Amino acid sequence: MIRSSKLVRSAALGGLGLTGLGLSAPACAQDGEWVTKLDVVLAASAVESDEALAPAADGLMASGLITVEREDTFDNGFTLGWRFAGRYERDAPSRPAFAGALGGCPAANPACPAIGGLSPVSPATGIAAGGATLDEEGFATLETAAVSLLTPWGEGVLGVDAGVASRLDARAPNVLRRVSVLSTGLDPTGISVVRARNDVTGSSAKVSYMSPRWLGLRVGASYTPEANMRSADFDPEAGGPGRVGAELENVWEGAVSFARQFAEQDLRVRAAVTYSSADSGAGVPAFGGYEAWGAGLELEHGEWTGGVRWLSSNNAWEAGSGDYEAWEAGLVYQAVGWRMGVEAGWAEDDLAVTEGASWLIGAAWDLNEHVNLGVGWAASETDIPVPAGPGLSHINARNDGLLVELSVRN
Repeated sequence: MIRSSKLVRSAALGGLGLTGLGLSAPACAQDGEWVTKLDVVLAASAVESDEALAPAADGLMASGLITVEREDTFDNGFTLGWRFAGRYERDAPSRPAFAGALGGCPAANPACPAIGGLSPVSPATGIAAGGATLDEEGFATLETAAVSLLTPWGEGVLGVDAGVASRLDARAPNVLRRVSVLSTGLDPTGISVVRARNDVTGSSAKVSYMSPRWLGLRVGASYTPEANMRSADFDPEAGGPGRVGAELENVWEGAVSFARQFAEQDLRVRAAVTYSSADSGAGVPAFGGYEAWGAGLELEHGEWTGGVRWLSSNNAWEAGSGDYEAWEAGLVYQAVGWRMGVEAGWAEDDLAVTEGASWLIGAAWDLNEHVNLGVGWAASETDIPVPAGPGLSHINARNDGLLVELSVRN
């Protein structure tokens, strides 16, 4: 078997070959320049939390993203792109990058899913039913460091970047810029378990290919030797005291995307089906091969945008029932300078022994071309496991409250 280090080296050499192909073109249009983008979001919330095992976000949440990118177009029509992005994030301290422990399900309890004294972590979400509670004030991540080559035959990407199952996905629209109770963003409730994004690698180093769009259809594939790099919205190596993860490797992602504009009906349609599979490198017999299917649909008509997204995963768990399933939906009305809408989702995780639903309703206004102000109400209701003598019980935790989001872009 080829080791991961050799695969990374081969991918790197392949990427250098792609880069060299672009640079060997007869001439380069010298209009490429480095562009820097900055996006800062501050969010304050007054969310009530009744359960000590399910704390809401405390204090000020924040997200700062800086992106540096450049594109050079050659006379042969090839475009060579460079993109680097880093983010600072302060989410709910108990749930950074969506991961963490919900509830209290000690390994000594035979009703809890445990492996040799450890609680397993869902590779689809990073959530575990037990283990030490996290308390992280803020962290910085490398979100992107990739080179791409766009040609008439498709686009190749090498480096730290999202995979095709995420890039070609169709999804429900978010109401606000960064605050959300669904797959990505800052979660003021601190207990959302809804993550319908078919992505178990985050920004881990990978190689991807996406075809041109033919008659509305586009296909793509990604390969990630090892899912080991944390991003602001997902931690593929989530773990810690009292927990153990699947340590996914040899991750393959595939996606089929359809997008079409129907001008006469003023309707834009986007749909996608995604798939991912991986091996478990944990060396724990209870973990095995990972497999997940996802699907999404977006519709845009006039000022209205709506969408749904679904994910079904086996959580790489072979020691019994351990599946994860999630749904997301959203509806947004957008006019010049403002938008309003609602987003909602549901998920059930047999491995983490949780089930929950979340929703957010809000509105946002562009104060000017650089500043946006949003307000909303967020709520999450989650059944979390707790020990009950020799058995297992659940408590219903509900965190909800008002939030204010301020976004500044250059």
